[in-house]
Amino acid sequence: MRKHGFIEEYVSEARILLSGNVGIMALSWFLFSLSGSLVQPFFSIYAKELGASDIELAWMRTLGMLSLGLSLIPGGLITDYIGRVKTIIIGTTGIALVQFLYALARDWREFAIIWVLDSALHFYQPALSAIVMDSMPRDKTFKGFILLNIVPSIPWLFMPIVGGLLYQELGITGVRMGFILSGVISVIVLALRMKGFKETYSKKDKDFSKLIFELSGYRPVLSKAFKVYLFTALLWQLAFGVLNTYGAIYAVEVLGIVKPKWGLVNSVSTLASIAWSILVFKLTLTNFTKISTISSLLASIAVAAISLPYFFSVNALLVITVCNVVISISNNIVSAAVSTILTRILPQEVRGRAVSFQRIMENVGAAFSSMIAGILYVGLNPGISLILSSLIGIASTLYLLYVFRTE
Repeated sequence: MRKHGFIEEYVSEARILLSGNVGIMALSWFLFSLSGSLVQPFFSIYAKELGASDIELAWMRTLGMLSLGLSLIPGGLITDYIGRVKTIIIGTTGIALVQFLYALARDWREFAIIWVLDSALHFYQPALSAIVMDSMPRDKTFKGFILLNIVPSIPWLFMPIVGGLLYQELGITGVRMGFILSGVISVIVLALRMKGFKETYSKKDKDFSKLIFELSGYRPVLSKAFKVYLFTALLWQLAFGVLNTYGAIYAVEVLGIVKPKWGLVNSVSTLASIAWSILVFKLTLTNFTKISTISSLLASIAVAAISLPYFFSVNALLVITVCNVVISISNNIVSAAVSTILTRILPQEVRGRAVSFQRIMENVGAAFSSMIAGILYVGLNPGISLILSSLIGIASTLYLLYVFRTE
């Protein structure tokens, strides 16, 4: 009876949290994830098969992050000026169009240009974050973000395996098919967002020139937010720079894990993350800072553990799977905790610009971390680069603990 009661309570609470704009966001992210989980696990490998070297791959990722970072400057401004919904519709339209271009790339240079364009068209990220913050029930914010992370994760249970099989059997053609599917799904998402989203903020003063200068009045609030940004934008990016840039290449090319099994690793880690999120659902309201700190530490240790098959004769697939499970679970919890803190800190009228600043910092940090990752991975070796990343992650955890205690 207790189990049945928990399930009913969980479903009932989930329905409340996934109503209105939050529900539309969850559904649209689920649809995007269907195609994304098909090709993203093999993104780096695809770029290499189009001719990119390891260091060129790092440069490509860096340029994409810088492109996105620059585009977020106007993105945050127009989010707080013309509203969340209009900004989202404009951005989603561009994303829908550019997805088809990936399937047409003839070499890594064309692929890189499309990647940079795609990154710039994500200028509407502050609007996505702002509309979710505006729409999330105040007393259930952390649970809401945990749940919002679960829904788009569901396709990762099976689509990476499908993608791995397509890539294994059809080669580059299989990935091209995935990008065409992504374009079709993006058009569906555009229609869903145009029909379903309801505006949450309308600026009364239409003087565009005040959008930047009025932020000076929110200096104490932004100072608190900046402490969080330093974690998400620099420290955490550096901790996972090597893994994000070279994880798939390390698993497939260095450790010899075949592509379908690499897809299976992604699916298993997602399943574990979803299951764990459901288990901690009842605990998150009061304990999320403690759980997040522990999760950050475990993720950092897991990064180092991934290097074990490089140095020792151990079961590489087992180690990679277990470590990816730990990292997936931990990142989900840390991400929800950060979003909860920022929702509590940032007033509604500045969320677009404040989140824009956060995303700019994160993308500059990601670009920087990619270059550092390239230097470490190519200049040293995969094992040492992962160990150094882990040490940065442990330092990041200590800083996160400091942030929680000073908020």
